[in-house]
Amino acid sequence: MNKFQTTNFMQKFSSILLVTSLMILVNNANAKAVPKSEPTQCIYPGPLGKTTLYNNSYVALKSDKKTPIETCEYGSSCRQDTRLNNGKATCVRSITNKKSPYYNYGCGIYTEHILFPTNLEVDCRCRVTGTGHKYLNPNDKNTDPMEGIINCANPTNQMKRKWPVKYGKGPKFDAWKKNGMTRWTGGIFRPETREFFSVVRWSDPTHVYSGSIVAWNIDTKDRRVVSGLYPDRRRGMKEFGSGYLSDGVQKNHPKQPLTGPSIMKWGNDGMIYLLAGGTGESSDKRREIIKIDPDTGERSLVWKAQNKKFSPKADEKYGQCYRPNGKYPKQDSVGIMALAFAMGPKNEFYLSMHDVRAGDGILKISPDAKTCTPVSVWGTAKGHNPGGKQKKAPAYKHVGKGKFIQFPVKGMLYHEDPEYGPMIYGVSKKDIYSFTLEDGFRALETFATGTYTGMGYTRMVYMEKNGRPFIMATGNDADTHVVVELGVGTREPLTADTINNDDPLFKSAYGVARSVNMNGALGNVNSMNMGGLMIDPKNPDIAYGVLIHGALVQLELSTFNSMIWSY
Repeated sequence: MNKFQTTNFMQKFSSILLVTSLMILVNNANAKAVPKSEPTQCIYPGPLGKTTLYNNSYVALKSDKKTPIETCEYGSSCRQDTRLNNGKATCVRSITNKKSPYYNYGCGIYTEHILFPTNLEVDCRCRVTGTGHKYLNPNDKNTDPMEGIINCANPTNQMKRKWPVKYGKGPKFDAWKKNGMTRWTGGIFRPETREFFSVVRWSDPTHVYSGSIVAWNIDTKDRRVVSGLYPDRRRGMKEFGSGYLSDGVQKNHPKQPLTGPSIMKWGNDGMIYLLAGGTGESSDKRREIIKIDPDTGERSLVWKAQNKKFSPKADEKYGQCYRPNGKYPKQDSVGIMALAFAMGPKNEFYLSMHDVRAGDGILKISPDAKTCTPVSVWGTAKGHNPGGKQKKAPAYKHVGKGKFIQFPVKGMLYHEDPEYGPMIYGVSKKDIYSFTLEDGFRALETFATGTYTGMGYTRMVYMEKNGRPFIMATGNDADTHVVVELGVGTREPLTADTINNDDPLFKSAYGVARSVNMNGALGNVNSMNMGGLMIDPKNPDIAYGVLIHGALVQLELSTFNSMIWSY
């Protein structure tokens, strides 16, 4: 090695040695400045003590309690728990959604809510009264301390009080409840527009069992009336959509849009198909199927049941399954259940028959509406025996083998099973049954013991999670929202942790039994009843449900935190 190479090597070596030495000195200085291994603790200098959300708590060393290592920002508090940050003192908040107008107003008292924070805009697990908080920041332009946070309040407060933050544009859907009696049933989702559709059945002195179809955009929170009547508080009754008008419930009642609406389904043509007619309750001989354009609200009649009083000539255009009658064999349709309606891939329709003369069964209406065919029939009906010399009429011939089902079928879903082929799933008395379309065979698909026993039926959807197929069946009088794993038969509540199930499809973050009623908007008289519930396809931890007064609730399944999402 020559002299030049030796000098150059020594210069590079010296430079590396100098940089390394400086880095060691800097690291040692930092270690002395913040001895991370030294125990820390939370300091609460303000007047609130350990309730902390609004008084600048901070993290300090136990050896130096006056010098903050980390100052907790407004809306956060210092916490120290063995389950949090390895037991070190740390600044935390119960809301992680920084875009929320209520990011600074989470739960400050309950440790569990801090350990399992929510990503919703409001933490309703500690705000069920909706009265706000006396320590709201007066400089925060997003909120009004005098108005409070009412996304968690009960329906009475929500309908009577001012909302400091707007939750969606469009008409308010509590208008029908303020106008009279209401019932929301089921719902359908359109992925292309990210809209959730539902139907409200309502009555007032001049409209009896009338119906209106509405939609929420679950991203923008905006609302719109699709088809039917809307009681505007300033302009009076407004009509949306056009076209077909249904008969009133009584002969003296005027025609109106969508009398007795029940369950909606999507057709393969992108249109909404609605089961309606009569009161929309129980079994009836006045059912009809109506097609509605989801964009324009235009209505057209697709099929109508024969009824000697209201539609005596329906059989001239539409296929009928007639009720047994010895004297007048083609006078009336069989009794068809409300809240039970399914559609197949060719726009064929499936209905649930419950008739004391004909029996119980699943009926198929052809896509052209010209034929009605029983695909599965059972029951103990005796037909019609009027006595005297009048002709008798037998009950329907039984179709299909398998389970005898005692109670009428409510709720229906078409599904093509990979092993057994096309079938209809239906709910009867808290159990799901399958009806194979090839031969009408009936099978029980759920277990009544060992798992959750509730069952909804106004919205039934086939879904898969981690390769496991299941049916989500939500909404009924008991406010039951359940998932049933197909092929296994176990069922679990969607709005509570599963008990007695080692491998549930849905499990919260808590690790112990918790219910949606642990607080939150759904635990404050905000019932969904028959209103539909849907899981967001883009975020399976988020569900949306229709409440009894027309608000849309957002539910975080992992924490059971729930808040009013659109109002």
